[in-house]
Amino acid sequence: MDSTPSLRPLYTFDGWVIKEINLDSEMVVVKVRKNNKFKLKCPVCSNKKPQENRRAWQNARDLPLGIATTVMIHYEAIQIRCRECGCISTILPSEFEHNAKATKRLMYYVSDMCRYMPASKVPEFIPISESSARRWDKKVLKERLPEPNLDSLRVILVDEKSIGRHHSYLTVVLNGDTGEVLHLAEGKKKECLTAFFEKLSQQQIQSIEAVGIDRGGAYKAAISEYLPNAAIVYDKFHLVANLNQAVDEVRRSEWRKADKTDKSVIKGQRYNLLKNSENLSDKQSVSLSALLKLNEHLFESYLLKDALKRIWDYRYTKAAKNYLEKWVDWAYESKLTPFVKFAKGLWRDRAEILSFIKHKVTSGKIEAFNGTIERIIRRGCGYRNLEYLFLKIRQEGIESPQT
Repeated sequence: MDSTPSLRPLYTFDGWVIKEINLDSEMVVVKVRKNNKFKLKCPVCSNKKPQENRRAWQNARDLPLGIATTVMIHYEAIQIRCRECGCISTILPSEFEHNAKATKRLMYYVSDMCRYMPASKVPEFIPISESSARRWDKKVLKERLPEPNLDSLRVILVDEKSIGRHHSYLTVVLNGDTGEVLHLAEGKKKECLTAFFEKLSQQQIQSIEAVGIDRGGAYKAAISEYLPNAAIVYDKFHLVANLNQAVDEVRRSEWRKADKTDKSVIKGQRYNLLKNSENLSDKQSVSLSALLKLNEHLFESYLLKDALKRIWDYRYTKAAKNYLEKWVDWAYESKLTPFVKFAKGLWRDRAEILSFIKHKVTSGKIEAFNGTIERIIRRGCGYRNLEYLFLKIRQEGIESPQT
C-alpha cells in the first residue's frame, strides 16, 4: 500500500509516472519514469519515430516540502537522435529546466525570493549556492519580463547614475510619460546614449518630441545627431541646484571677508538662504532677515535666487525669454562673480531652458527612479553583471511603476 498518496498530485508531470516517493524529516526523493503510453518525438521537428540512444537517471531539485528543505526528483532522462533532422536531444519532463538541474517552479520561487532579499540570503532557506540563485533569477527575469516598449515615445528622460566600484556610472533612459526603463548602459559618454538611438526605427525616432537632460554630460551631442527635430529641455531642478551653488559661493566669500561679529550672524545661515521663503519657520525668517539687513551682497543673491524661479511660471516662451534677459542683466549689474558666471551659462543655454515652457519636462521621474536603482544595488550587495542589473531595474519599474 502506498504510504504517500496525498503527495502524488504534487509531482504529476505530463507524460511521466511516479515510481515511488521516499521521505523523512530532512529530505524527500521522488522517482519518476517516462510513461510508456506516450511515444517519443523529436522536440525540433516533431518526428514521432526518433532513434533512442540511451537512458540515464538524473536528479533535479524541487520546491521545499514542509520542514524538508531538500526535495529531489529522480527522473529517467532519454537521449534521442532524430532520423529526419539529425538533431540529438534529451527528453525530460517539460516542467524541468535542462541546464539548471531544477524544476522551473523552484527557479521561479527563488527568483521571487531575490525580488525581496539579497541572493546571498537565499541559501539560508533553499540549499543552493548564491551563484545559482543569481543565475536562476536572471534566467527567469529574461523569460518573464517583456522587452521595453519603444513605440509611441513622446518624451524621454536621460540621466547618469553613480553605482560604485564595478560600474562607476550608468546611463539611464526612461519613458518620460510612463516612467518605464528603456535603456541602461555602462558609462556616461555620448556612445552610451547612441546605443539606445540605434535600436529605434525611423518611425520611433520621429515620434519623440522632447528629451529631458541636465546641462552636464555629453548627451546633447547624441540627441542633436539622432533627434534633430526634438526639443532638448534642461531640467529645472538641476538649474536650481546650480543657482543655489552660486548663492552658497557668495555666502562663503562674505564669511571669509567678515569680522568676528558679522561672522556670527552669517554662520549657520546656509539652509535659510537656500530654502524657499514659504518653508522657513518664524525663527528662521527672523534670523534670515537680520542677515539680509547686515550684508548687501547676500541680500542681492537672495533676491536673484527668488527672481529666477519665477521664469518657470510663464506660459509663453517669448515672455519667458524677455524675463530671462532681464534677469541676466540684473545678474551682470550685481557684479557678483558666481552669478555673472551662472548668468552667462543661462543665456548660452536659453533655448534648452525655455523649452520647458512648451513641454513641461522635468527629471522628477528619473530622479525618483535613481533612488530605486540605489536600493536595488544595496539590496543585492552590488551587481557585477550589467545585463542582470538591467533586468532587476526593469522588474522594479514594471512591478512598481513610477507615477
